[in-house]
Amino acid sequence: MRNLTLLLAASFGLVVASSAFASDRPDPGKLTTKCLDAAAKKFDVKNDYVQLQPIQAADSGYSIAGVADAGMDGKKNFTCEFDKKGKMANLVPEGK
Repeated sequence: MRNLTLLLAASFGLVVASSAFASDRPDPGKLTTKCLDAAAKKFDVKNDYVQLQPIQAADSGYSIAGVADAGMDGKKNFTCEFDKKGKMANLVPEGK
């Protein structure tokens, strides 16, 4: 009985530790949505005119590269930067 109790306690500890670790990572869908919305606003285009690359891990958190098609103003390359908790730190336009 004592072994069973110890086993259950250890299992519970692993589950709690695993869920705490998993919750530290931001949801990729939320990062993508934040980047898409910020780029559309920055370049004054609809979300449909923004294309994003896959999320990349960076030293400071995460980054997403993308291109916004601003019509006559041309295509605008940019990078969305996020901290390790998924908070958007910056949208960096490429070039000018």
